[in-house]
This record gives sequence, C-alpha cells and structure tokens, in this order.
Amino acid sequence: MDSRRKFLEQGSLGLVSLLALPALALPAEASSFEGLIVNDLDGEAVRMRSGTSVVRIKIAKSQGATSLCFLSESISPGDVLPVHKHSNEDELIFIHKGNGLFTLGEQVTPVTEGAVMLVPKGTWHGLQNTGSVNIEMRFAFTPAGFEGFFREVGTPVGQPFVPKTMEQRRAIAKKWGMIYKA
Repeated sequence: MDSRRKFLEQGSLGLVSLLALPALALPAEASSFEGLIVNDLDGEAVRMRSGTSVVRIKIAKSQGATSLCFLSESISPGDVLPVHKHSNEDELIFIHKGNGLFTLGEQVTPVTEGAVMLVPKGTWHGLQNTGSVNIEMRFAFTPAGFEGFFREVGTPVGQPFVPKTMEQRRAIAKKWGMIYKA
C-alpha cells in the first residue's frame, strides 16, 4: 500500500510540474496576451501586385501575437502569386473559396475550395488562380512578423494604388527573408 501511495504522490507532482512548465517558460510579455477576435472585414487592408488583390492583416505581431500572424487575401482570376520561399517562417494556407494551381516544391497540383497546404520554411511555393471567381485564401505565418512585408510592398486600401516593379518587390522581399524563384 505504501508503494502505491508513494507512486501516486510522485506521479501527481510530475503531472503538476508538466502542467506548470509551459507557463513558466513563457516570457512575461507573452503571458499578458489574452487573444483577439477579428471579424471578416476587420484588419489592415493593402492592395497588392496589380492592385486587384487585397490582403487583410487580421492578426499581427504588433497586436501582441508573437507566435503567428494571420491574413486573408482575395486573388482575382488569372492573378498569380509568384513561386517563392521564406527563409524564416512556416506558412499554413487554406483555400476558403475558388480554385487554382498550387506549386509546392517541384509539384504543381490543382487546389479547390477547402484545400489546406502546409509550407515549411525554405520550400518553394506559389499559387495561380485558374478559375473564373476570386480565390479567397486564409493564411498564417509562424513566427509572427512577416505581415510587415505586405505593409511595405502593398498600398493601403483607400489610397491611390502605387504598383511596385518586380525589382522593387525583390528588394523588399529580401529584407523580409523571402526569395522569388524566377
């Protein structure tokens, strides 16, 4: 009986320490972050590429979310996200509406509504809207911070659109640890 009681006491202490460990490992500023609720049309909106694509920054590092950022993008028929890779972030992509062709590594695969793609850092990827309606894409980067790229390369909605040349986009991308393939 004593050995069973000792086992339960030691096991309980081990369980308590496992549950407490993540809280102890968090930096003080991260533990004060209480989360966010963001509705569909909320978020900082910027126009991209030809001005027809709109990216909304829904959850950003500047709001206290250090582990990830979350964005949405509306991609017009015929528009292309050029093949690129991120040096510092993993990316998770969800196709909410529409369809197209997704490049992941050397594979090009048709994607439709509901498709989810996980892109580890350092992996080439891109998307082409081959459909007749906008692709509505939701995507996240971990860790947070890469949303700054969109602020720098895009034009805030409500301001006159200022297109960037591919050379300008490459220079901005390099600052954010992103490389275009072609």
